[in-house]
Amino acid sequence: MDDTLQDRLDRLALATGHSLSIDAPDGRLIAYSAQNHSTDPVRVSAILARHVAPEVQAWQNQHGIADATGPVEVLANPELGMAARLCVPVRQERRCVGYLWVLSSGRPLEDSAVAEVVRFAGDIAPELGRRRSASLPVQLSALIRGVLGESASTVDFDDLAAAVPSLLGARIQICVVVSSTPDRTGVSALTSTEFVRLTAGLPSALGRRPEYVGSYVGASQAVVLVRCRSAGDVLSQIFAAASAEMPSHAVAGISEPVLFELDAVRTAYNQALAAAELAALDPALPNPLTWSDLGPYRRLLRIPASVDTTLAALDNLGASAPMLLRTLETYLDLAGDAQRTAARLHLHRTSLYYRLRRIADLLDVDLDNGLTRLDLHLTLKSRRLSNRTLS
Repeated sequence: MDDTLQDRLDRLALATGHSLSIDAPDGRLIAYSAQNHSTDPVRVSAILARHVAPEVQAWQNQHGIADATGPVEVLANPELGMAARLCVPVRQERRCVGYLWVLSSGRPLEDSAVAEVVRFAGDIAPELGRRRSASLPVQLSALIRGVLGESASTVDFDDLAAAVPSLLGARIQICVVVSSTPDRTGVSALTSTEFVRLTAGLPSALGRRPEYVGSYVGASQAVVLVRCRSAGDVLSQIFAAASAEMPSHAVAGISEPVLFELDAVRTAYNQALAAAELAALDPALPNPLTWSDLGPYRRLLRIPASVDTTLAALDNLGASAPMLLRTLETYLDLAGDAQRTAARLHLHRTSLYYRLRRIADLLDVDLDNGLTRLDLHLTLKSRRLSNRTLS
């Protein structure tokens, strides 16, 4: 505990005649004034444990302290053994870096004393900000990884909620960034350089944004967790920041907004991961790609993989098979628009029509039939889906 901070806190407690304490946003006790004023069981417990109890944090958060920019009166809660207290959020550039608490001693704090406490909160903001900046990114990275890993950890989820209390009851989104092959036919593992640059670069580029919660980088992906207050803007910044740190081709997938609950958060991660990988596998998809823009892939993801011989006649052509399959998929991606398809494939339209007739003859289908087109298109997209390796 910092002696200078302690001395200043003791002097303020003496001047106001109230017990004071400072908590980190995750509930860790940073400092508290000498016990020469009134106290309550909650304060004593926090001092002994060096941490505010989760049920107390939940009660405090119900009063909106996580988003408040000025003093907040937190009501007494006899069931918790908690007296009324005044909370002054300590903010540095809009980001909450701590809470300054003034315990009620049976009499309200005078306006001049409130002003003095608010000034003190502003004075200590840079110091608390430095402490938080030094420790929080690493802590949050480990917790987010634990929540989204193969074995979801309820302990990590509870610890993440304690570390960022404003997530409780909030809506979040997840963004996954992967490295695509240049022709967008698959996902490449991150190089050691990309791994190091992303690990340091994402928190550096995004850390001052109030929507940004935290991120971690794995062997093949970078994962970012954000609040949804204005997520669209910050998600575009995530993609820009990741692209700057990845010499190869960055593609990003973005989940739907969900409530901050363990199962919902993991669902959001799976959505973002699927969107990112499919954006790397299918050049017809936009990049970055949201779950809502996945189109038929969202339904195909629910269907068990199976052997499909619909395109067998093309598959058996040998060297010309990839060319005809690409022609068919591009034609269907562009809704049967021959002019756009020819331009996309750099073909004369006569050559395109020849290929399409050959495809129709080999498959014995009518490409002017809407249901036939739908069947072929879904078959081609199912093949893209079967190439996933990160699911």
